Amino acid sequence: MRPSTETIEAWRLMLQAHQQLTTRMDFNLRERHGLRLDWYDVLYQLTVGGGRMRMHELAAATLFSRTDCTRIVDRMERAGLVERERAVEDGRGVYAAMTSKGQDLFRVAAVTHLDDIQQMFGAHVRAEEATAIVDALGRALAAAGE
Repeated sequence: MRPSTETIEAWRLMLQAHQQLTTRMDFNLRERHGLRLDWYDVLYQLTVGGGRMRMHELAAATLFSRTDCTRIVDRMERAGLVERERAVEDGRGVYAAMTSKGQDLFRVAAVTHLDDIQQMFGAHVRAEEATAIVDALGRALAAAGE
């Protein structure tokens, strides 16, 4: 069965919106805080993860490849935003941990990022539409993961 014209248009607009909105959000974070959007994502995931995560878990949470995640964390480590810690429980694993500098930058940048989400998306989507989008995307992601 082929997708409907409406489904194809929804797919196209979703991709276009993602590209344009993330490009603008990246610009705003860089301009206001000197922080790239992919770095913000790493700091966000580390915050949600309690301040540190194993590298492979961080890669999965950010949707970066392990190689890309390693490169991003390398750069962020040089900038003093994260540090690597050996996993004492098994000696083989490595954690990425947020530094106090990373925590401070995330706290400030989060205000800009949340404002951007509201201004660029939330202000244009009613609550019931947001719920429908979450439901539809959740089903699509669940089906893709099977």
